[in-house]
Amino acid sequence: MSMPRFFVGFGGALVLGGLLAASFLWVADQYRGSLALSTLIAPAIDVLKNKKTPEELLTEALEKSKNIRGLYMTADVAIDPGAGATRLRNHLVGLATSTEINGFVIDVKEVCGPDYNEERLREFVRDLKEKEIWTIARIVVFKDASQIKVHPEWYLKRNTPIAVGNECWNKRHLVVKSDVNQPAPISTEWSPITSNQTFWRDKRGGWWFDPAHPGAREYILEFSKKMIDLGFDELQFDYIRFPSDGDVQNAIYPAWNGKTQKYDVMKSFFEFLNKGLKAHKPDIILSADLFGYAAIRAGDVGIGQRLDDIGDNFDYISFMVYPSHYYSGFYMDEDIERNLPVVNLNRFQAREYPGVIIERSLLFARDFLDGKLATSSMTFLPTAATSTVTSTIDVVAEPAPRSKARLRPWLEDFFHEDDAASGRPSGIKKVRLQIEAAERAEGHGWMLWNAANVYTEQALQKE
Repeated sequence: MSMPRFFVGFGGALVLGGLLAASFLWVADQYRGSLALSTLIAPAIDVLKNKKTPEELLTEALEKSKNIRGLYMTADVAIDPGAGATRLRNHLVGLATSTEINGFVIDVKEVCGPDYNEERLREFVRDLKEKEIWTIARIVVFKDASQIKVHPEWYLKRNTPIAVGNECWNKRHLVVKSDVNQPAPISTEWSPITSNQTFWRDKRGGWWFDPAHPGAREYILEFSKKMIDLGFDELQFDYIRFPSDGDVQNAIYPAWNGKTQKYDVMKSFFEFLNKGLKAHKPDIILSADLFGYAAIRAGDVGIGQRLDDIGDNFDYISFMVYPSHYYSGFYMDEDIERNLPVVNLNRFQAREYPGVIIERSLLFARDFLDGKLATSSMTFLPTAATSTVTSTIDVVAEPAPRSKARLRPWLEDFFHEDDAASGRPSGIKKVRLQIEAAERAEGHGWMLWNAANVYTEQALQKE
């Protein structure tokens, strides 16, 4: 005689035969007088009791991520089995087990396209997690050369060619040659390619997606899901913007109409990304890299990055507050509440005060995101020490938070020789000034950037 198969709903979870099977066995055992019901169903009850909601899982992930002190790692260093890469990789992992470093930001998709070996990357991520090292996948978003042959309709064009280099010459193997496993174009209306058009490229020769193109957006989303499935704790999005350099006035966009504000285009993408990725894994942590200037200017800096639009689409914002990158200088109004003075530095002076740049940038951004500031409009003139700066900042009497996003900045661990030659803080001193400023201002961690993966070890506190 066959027994029927039962499904029982319990507390929102579906239990297949578990509790009924336990009950059946208990009844049978009553005739033998040997087994208590609680002994049989306890494991099933424990599973149900310990099932966590998406909100609980996210809360746990936010707790684990709240003070990550990370180092940037290129794809080659992370996965190359060669002796040189292995030595550098082991050295960096050693820093994470002997100093305050507790996380890595690992390239998985750079400006030339996806760059990883799935098997080796999965194994490396697993090894890091066993050492309780936080793993962050760095994903370059709209600057990507890999799809130019299979999806040219996603890219910015121009009517006439222009002489530029090829930023991806050494990574040309990343260009996809075939349509196999690639999503089809959304429709022909997104393919306004004519014989007299060529790709628009930036100063370095890089290719750019149209940020408004639905096909490009889906591609980014699906790639990001793959990184979640490889086991990363966090996804960090870079180049999540419109292009900023080159003859942008001659760029032809296949999808963007040129009338919708760039920041509205980016806001819709932030929301699209958040919705798709949180549905895939509710407790995945999401972060975004933004220009340093975006921290101190509430308006758009011309590339679609605006603090107003972050909302709760990202758990962390990582401003690239590199003191060497404030080419228009740095101005900050007096902060009466914290008893901090006016700051007015040209580009060279900004590099003399790395701690000031980091602390004041993060404090301003935090106040804006917390709703304490209503507006901010700053105009920077070139690099003279006496540059005139205008600023309008309205303080809100009853703050209404704009975002719960935490701040975890990128700090510079490069240009030390240049700074030392000019008598500016360099090496250990420069790195520590930045770290201490970041910790005073926000306390949610920081990350060091060096494109060569070589860091000032003496600046890191021993654990």
